[in-house]
Amino acid sequence: MEKIIGGIKRDCYPLTQAQLVHMYTLKFSPSDEVVNIGTGQYFQKEMNVAALREALNRAVERCESMRLRLWRDPETNEIWQYVMPYENQYFEYYDFSAWKEEKAHEVMQKWTSQPFDTFRGALSRIVIVSMPDGYNGYYLNVHHVCMDSASVIAFTKDVMQIYCYLMYDMPYPSPMTSYIDSVKKDLEYEGSKRQKKDMDFWHAELAKDEPMFTDFTGPGRQQTLRQEKGNPDLRWGLLPTKDSAGNTIVYPLDVDSTNKIIDFANEHDIPVSVVILHAIRTVLSKFNNNEKDITIRDFISRRSTILHKKCGGVRMHCLPLRTIMDTDTTVLESMRIINEQQQKVFMHADYSTMRYYYEERVRYGGDDGATYHSISFTYQPASAKSLVPYLKGIGFKSRWYSSGRQPQPFYITAMHRPGRRRTEFLFRLPVRERNARGDRVPLLLYGQSAVPQHRKPR
Repeated sequence: MEKIIGGIKRDCYPLTQAQLVHMYTLKFSPSDEVVNIGTGQYFQKEMNVAALREALNRAVERCESMRLRLWRDPETNEIWQYVMPYENQYFEYYDFSAWKEEKAHEVMQKWTSQPFDTFRGALSRIVIVSMPDGYNGYYLNVHHVCMDSASVIAFTKDVMQIYCYLMYDMPYPSPMTSYIDSVKKDLEYEGSKRQKKDMDFWHAELAKDEPMFTDFTGPGRQQTLRQEKGNPDLRWGLLPTKDSAGNTIVYPLDVDSTNKIIDFANEHDIPVSVVILHAIRTVLSKFNNNEKDITIRDFISRRSTILHKKCGGVRMHCLPLRTIMDTDTTVLESMRIINEQQQKVFMHADYSTMRYYYEERVRYGGDDGATYHSISFTYQPASAKSLVPYLKGIGFKSRWYSSGRQPQPFYITAMHRPGRRRTEFLFRLPVRERNARGDRVPLLLYGQSAVPQHRKPR
C-alpha cells in the first residue's frame, strides 16, 4: 500500500506476526534497547578496510531488511514497514588492536545497549574493527524487527563471500532473496487453508488439560504464588521478573563433549537440538519434584525454502513444546517423544505466536504475565566460518553482545560451530538481585537459585 512519508511515496506493508512479537516486547519494556541484537564477527587475518567497507555496502544493498524502516501513521496509529533505497555508507573504523580484548568487548556491549529510534531513521549500525591478536572484522547492531540470528548468520556469510571475491578473486555469491516477497508470503497465510490446519492443531493442544508451570529455580515461587492466590492447585506461574534488566552468560562446551553429543545424535537418528532439549527438560523436572508435565518455549526460525533462508528479516515464532512423561521413561524414549512433538510444532509453526498465547489465556485463565514455561530455547546449527570455504583454517571469533535487557525468564541459545567442532551456549537471564558490592547478578547461577523464594519485582 502506498503511503506518503516525509513527502515521499513509499510502498508500505503491515508488520508480520514475527515482528509483532517484538513490538509487543517494546510496548511493555521500560527501554527500547531490549530488541537490539549486537554481534561481532572477527577473523584472524589482516583485513583490507576499504575492501571490507565495500563488501559491507554491497551486502546491505543486497539485503532489503538491512534497509528496513518503520512508520506509525499519525491518523490511524497503524504501524507500517518499508524498504529504503540503497545509499552508500562510510562505515566507521575503530582500532582496538592494542587494547585488552575484554575492554574492547565492553565498548561494543555499551554500543549494543544504545536503543534505536524505532520510528525515525536507520535500524542498524555497522562498525569495522581491529581486535587484539590479529583479529579483524566488524560489529553489527540491528533492531530485532529487521533481523533474527539466522539473518545475521546469512548476512555475515554474504559479507565475507563478497570480500573474498574482491580480494582473492573467489566466485561472487548468488543473490540474496527479496525480504518483501517473504513478507507478502506471510501476509497470504492469513485466512488460508494452511492457517486453518495450524489452528486446528493448536486448538487440539489447547483442548488438553491445563499444563503445569515449572520454574528453573525450583518450586519455591510457585508454592508462594499458590499461597498468595489461596489456590493450592494453581498450575500457571508468573514470569520471574517484570524488570527487563538482563545479561548473557556464554558457556563454550568443549570439543570432546560436543563430539559426544553429535555422535550420539547421529547414532540414534535424533536431532542435536532434541538431545539438548532433553537435558533442559530433565533439569526442569528434577528441580520441580520430578514433574511429568514440562513445557519449554521453542523458537522456530521458519526458513525451509531458499526464499526464506536468504531473505533476511525476522521469521522466528515461539510456541510451546509440551511433553508429559512418566519418570520411568528411558532416555531414548524421552528423546523420541520430544522429537515427535517438536516435529509437530515445526509443522504448525506458522501459527501466530501472539494469537496462540491469547487463546491459551482465554482457555486456562490466569493473571497478567501468567505462563507455563520458564525457559525458552533456540538452536543455531552453523557459523560463518563453516560456510565460507576460503576462510577454513583461519581463526574466527563470533561474539553476541547483550543489550543489558532480557524480557524473557531464561532464554537458552545453542550455537553449534562445525568449523570448530564445539557448541556454545548463550544463557540470557534477567538480573534482579544484588551481591554484596551492589552489582546485579543473574537469577540462576549454575543450577543454584540466586533468588529468594519470592519477591515482588523492583
